[in-house]
Amino acid sequence: MSKYAFAKAGIELAKQQAEEGNVDTSEVMLALIVSAVDEYARTAGREEARKALTYELDNLGGTVDTAFLRAR
Repeated sequence: MSKYAFAKAGIELAKQQAEEGNVDTSEVMLALIVSAVDEYARTAGREEARKALTYELDNLGGTVDTAFLRAR
C-alpha cells in the first residue's frame, strides 16, 4: 500500500467517524490537518514542515497537478 493510500484510508475513517459521531466533517478535517502538521514537524523537523506547507499552499490554486506528479 502506498503512503497516499494509507493517508486516504485515514481520511475516510475520520470522515466515517465524524458522521457517526454527528460532528461536522470540515471540523474533523481541520483537526486532522493540525494534528498531521504537528506530527510531521516533530518527525521531519520544523524546516521540512515549513517547506512542504509552503509548497502545498503555493499550489493550492490548482495550477500544478500535484496529485499527478506524486503518483509518478
